[in-house]
Amino acid sequence: MFSMLRRALWSIVLLFAGMMPAAAGAMPIVAQQMCHAPAAVAESWQAVLADSARWQCANGGWRGGWNLSAETTLMRFDLDAADGHVLPQSIVTHTGNFERIDVGVVDRGGQAQWTSWWPRDASHLSTGPYLSIPITGADSDTRQIVVRVVRPWGKTTMSQMALDSDPQARGWPLGRIVAMAAICGMLLVPLLINAAFYSVLPERFVIWHLVMAAAMLVQAALGTGFVHIMGDMPPLLEWQINNIAIMTLVAAALMFAATFLEPDALHPRLRTISIRFAPVVFGAGMAASVPLAVLRPYSSVSLNIVTGIALSFIVAMMVDAWRRHSPSVRFQIIGWTPIIAIAVWRIAAYVVPSMRPTEAVEVYYLALALEVVVTALGIVNRFVGVRNERDRATARALELEGVAGRDPLTGLRNRRSIERRFDELFRTGFRTMALIDLDHFKTVNDVHGHAVGDEVLCAVARAMIDDRDSKAIRMGGEEFMLLLRGPDAVARAERCRRAITARVAAQAPALDRLVTASMGVVEHDPKGTLEIDFMALYIQCDRLLYEAKRLGRNRMMKERVTGFQPAERCVA
Repeated sequence: MFSMLRRALWSIVLLFAGMMPAAAGAMPIVAQQMCHAPAAVAESWQAVLADSARWQCANGGWRGGWNLSAETTLMRFDLDAADGHVLPQSIVTHTGNFERIDVGVVDRGGQAQWTSWWPRDASHLSTGPYLSIPITGADSDTRQIVVRVVRPWGKTTMSQMALDSDPQARGWPLGRIVAMAAICGMLLVPLLINAAFYSVLPERFVIWHLVMAAAMLVQAALGTGFVHIMGDMPPLLEWQINNIAIMTLVAAALMFAATFLEPDALHPRLRTISIRFAPVVFGAGMAASVPLAVLRPYSSVSLNIVTGIALSFIVAMMVDAWRRHSPSVRFQIIGWTPIIAIAVWRIAAYVVPSMRPTEAVEVYYLALALEVVVTALGIVNRFVGVRNERDRATARALELEGVAGRDPLTGLRNRRSIERRFDELFRTGFRTMALIDLDHFKTVNDVHGHAVGDEVLCAVARAMIDDRDSKAIRMGGEEFMLLLRGPDAVARAERCRRAITARVAAQAPALDRLVTASMGVVEHDPKGTLEIDFMALYIQCDRLLYEAKRLGRNRMMKERVTGFQPAERCVA
């Protein structure tokens, strides 16, 4: 199992190597300085620019200080005059939900030419989780590109924004695209594996991992931009689906951990709390996807906080299970540690004002790929363990059933076991019933004692044939039954009846008389319409047995029947 895990980890390393940036190809434009400031929708660009205290700047990149409480955020890219020949042609940023983006091209004299873009106007890339907006009017006199994001729902729409010299914007290099496509393909595998597992092992943790894998696949399709290969999706809908997929993944992870770890590997209260918190996580995802203006400042923050709480529960469960020496928790720790580390980084970057919010897309999906591979191996390991437990339980049950279904004196099947299986046996051809009773057996017990009587009963049991075409049963006392199939069933039953006398004489020498048996046999005509009812056949055989005794004993009475109504049962 762990050699498979090593090979899986090596595959992830190769995927990571494939995601390294390509050496060739132009790089996005790096501004000399990038600044951002909160503003109201009605405020002009010049008014905000004049208030230097509102601006936060960094050379060559963004820093923290993003907030969603303001109506808009203004971003300023100061271009290096020495690189004026490299003109920005587009703005590229992480896909997100917003009301509008205004793009201003500022010349040497500080005059800005503005163009407004709505979400439906943006181009969503199929080679990464990005959208691009063209820059119109940029020329050699351009010294600044100013962007106003109106009512954004996520900080990464702003913190991940950059300029690009390509009008359509570039996405990931080819190696990274191939690697991310491979990861998406890997996320498909658990869906098939879990469906196959659940058909033979209907455990709840299999269902929850299937939900996890499905949510991962949806999130990966959106987060990689591959969903846009199939066509455009409304930005609002994409944002809502992504939020719900993320929180579904987190909720399913809670349920998976609570059900995957062995029953004795978790404190009951911790398991209960985790299971009860899962619906809260999903509900938070649904609530945060409602596009109400009043929720905008709190939507992303609440998702990150709820996710952080859920991850703390998962960590607590893994620690508790490790302390209790759970065999399955090793897979949880290996699979979830990278995801938790990246999630903590993302959450901290989002909620700590001094940090720059980031989605960490590449490493996040690498961590997902690792989790899928390791957890799939963990499910296989758990599957084998559960199957072994069930096999042992089944073996014990069969053993107990075998003991309970056998007569303790003779070792033959008892009446209860054969009544329970009669319908099945009848369908498989056991359609001849022979009821055998020892003649004058009471005399044996009265004259020679019950010990000799028990020897006689054991000898009778050895005279009975019990093979693939004959089933021998002790009905009680000195009464025995044979269920037989095949064209010579009656003849074989008669040979058993005759063999009883010789077998008893050989094994019970203390007797001073021969022991004989009478038998009633009902043979079912395959062309008839006999009802499949144990009691009906038994009563018919008992009637024939009584007739054999009435006619002098030590004989067989048989009847070939084509049909009769089943006996009426007593109703209490």
